[in-house]
Order: sequence, then structure tokens, then C-alpha cells
Amino acid sequence: RDAVQPEQDLPVAGLQLAGDLHAHTVHSDGAQTIDELAALAVCRGLDFLAVTDHNTVSHHPWLPEAGRRYGITLVPGQEVTTDRGHANVFGPVGWVDFREPADHWLAAAERGGGLMSVNHPLGGDCAWRQPVTTRTRFVEVWHSGWWDRTWGAPLAWARAWRPDVVPVGGSDYHRPGADALPGAPTTWVLADGDPTDEAVVRDALLAGRTAVSAGPGAPLLLRLGDELLALDADGTLLEYPDGRYRVVRGDRCLLPAGDGLHVLESHRMEVIALCS
Repeated sequence: RDAVQPEQDLPVAGLQLAGDLHAHTVHSDGAQTIDELAALAVCRGLDFLAVTDHNTVSHHPWLPEAGRRYGITLVPGQEVTTDRGHANVFGPVGWVDFREPADHWLAAAERGGGLMSVNHPLGGDCAWRQPVTTRTRFVEVWHSGWWDRTWGAPLAWARAWRPDVVPVGGSDYHRPGADALPGAPTTWVLADGDPTDEAVVRDALLAGRTAVSAGPGAPLLLRLGDELLALDADGTLLEYPDGRYRVVRGDRCLLPAGDGLHVLESHRMEVIALCS
């Protein structure tokens, strides 16, 4: 699916962009160059990609030109990586020292105009165990390691983390055949401005205008003001933050929205899409 431009009669302005917020290159433990990664992401139908190499920003200077060459917005990122949990910091904020407490990571991100998300909080030996006094709003609720999406622990963790959690997704792509491909899952943002400007993508994230789907062409749940738009999701169930359910009827269905994390599920309670 190309970037979704809502119709004029829908209560929203902006452009829905498809992306991935977690990928690696040869600047850390990935197998591909920035150019190779950018080309792959374009082939996967993505509009933006955050390049989040481990504990380094050496890749940042090369991102703008590579993005222009391949027609994709490359967001500068870094995965702050420790044995007690990982977090992605997005934005050209300078190197974040993984040896400092996690509160310092968040402060450094915000001081530089960026943001931080907790990565794969239930990810085995990478699970989040860092003590914090301030909980970031952003959580990688949907990671490629969520093999069975009938397993509700990631949603339970996110809702317990803070009620206004902003869900994002990440493939954690490193190399062909090892992790999910870029865009699996896909993070969508409602951008207001030039979609080729990585700062516009970050601004959309900071505003909490996110949704997550299984892929660029998968069923999707979008917030449009006080309503939700379910696309290609006929027969799924919409779970509201308060536990209520509504059935989605039709491939383009408008439903009232609440406050908090909304989930599209199958009849098996398999997560199909997320929206804050």
C-alpha cells in the first residue's frame, strides 16, 4: 500500500506514512550497508526507516544522502544497548552513553529534541530491567520477536507501563534470513509537513500520531480525530481501552475512538493492528 492520503471528508489533515523504527547496518552488527538497507526498505513499500545501530551514531552523517538516492526518509537513531535492556533514541541528538542510567538516556534524547522508546520489553535476555524514575511514552509494543500474537503479554506490559503509552513497532532487521524484513511490523505516522524531512516524522511520533500493522499492506487501524478508521479489516474485533468490543463491518469502517491503546483482533484474539 502506498502512503495513505485520507479522503477530504474524513476529519484529519496530513499524510499517513509507512515505516519501520528499528534496523541495523554494518555500522554495528548488521550485514548490509546503509544504501543496501535503504534499497530494501523501498522495495518493501516503506516511506521512512529509522537506522538504529547499537551504541553508535557513526552512520548518521551518511543517512540524508542515502535517503535522497533511494527516495526514502532515513531517520537517525541509535539503539542504546545494555544487558539490562535496550532503548531506541531517535533524532540527531549526539551519542547517548549506554553506561549512564536510563534516566540519562531519556534526558539526553529530550534535550536534543529527540525521543526514546523502550525496545522489545519482554525480549528474552534483552527484556527491559532498567530502573527509571520517568517512564518514556514510547514503547516498541510490536517487535518481530512477537511470534504468536495471541500472546497478550506485550499489550499487558504496555498498558501497565503508562495509560497514555504510544505504541511503535520494529522489525529489528539485521540480515536476510535472520530477523523479520523491514516493515514487519510497520509503524504508521500521520505527518504534517514535508514527508522527506526526518524531523517531520519525529514530530508526528512526538505528537503520538502512530499506528502499527503487520506490514505495509496489512489491515490497519488509524485514529482520525475522535474516530478510528479500520481498513481492510472486515470481520475483526476492535478492543477499546476499557475492555469493550465492537465488530468491524466492511473494508472501510469508521468507529468512535476512546482514550488509550486500541487493538484490532481476530476471532482467535490474535492482534491484527494497534493504534493509540
